[in-house]
Amino acid sequence: MKKILIIEDEKNIVTSLKMFLEYSGFEVFTSNNGSDGLYLAKHKYPDLILLDLVLPKIDGFNVCNLLNNNEKTKNIPIIIISARTSKEDIDKVISLGAKNYIIKPFSMDQIKKIIKEYLREP
Repeated sequence: MKKILIIEDEKNIVTSLKMFLEYSGFEVFTSNNGSDGLYLAKHKYPDLILLDLVLPKIDGFNVCNLLNNNEKTKNIPIIIISARTSKEDIDKVISLGAKNYIIKPFSMDQIKKIIKEYLREP
């Protein structure tokens, strides 16, 4: 079973994503802050990470950078889910190693498409 880590502090988003992903057959881990998200990524080895940028403790930019500079986590695809829409923010996080960027609000169809692309799921 493929594992997905959601690092997001908005409870409604976490709940809907978790339900959708579990229903789709994934094992799902969640964190509501960057610090705990880093810990889970390093100890659970998810196959994909959905990461918000605006987070308590450590923001998504730093989480992305730290994950991509760690031998254990550097090959995990990171997909940003954020309400931030500036070209500078998008370019910055892509330069830090994120694979894709989804702007909130998003649809579950967008999430499904991204998962198919990066996890080769049917």
